Amino acid sequence: MHAPGDGTKPVMQADDEWDYVEFWPAGVATSGWFLCAACGNAVIVRQVLPRCMLCGERLWERARPAGVPASRTV
Repeated sequence: MHAPGDGTKPVMQADDEWDYVEFWPAGVATSGWFLCAACGNAVIVRQVLPRCMLCGERLWERARPAGVPASRTV
C-alpha cells in the first residue's frame, strides 16, 4: 500500500506483500523516504527520485520515515 500522493506504481509487484521488495527507478515522480538499493543512502523525495548522490545507483527502496527499509519491518 502506498501513501497518498504517490505519483506512480513501483517497478515490480506481487500478490503477497511480504514476498517482495518494491524498487523504484530514478526519474519517477513520487514523494517520501527512500533508501538506495546499492549503498543504503537515505533520501527524502518531494518530486522526482534522483540517482544516488553517493554511488550513482538508479534503484530505490521505499523506507519508513525513520529511514528503515520497508523490507525489514514485519
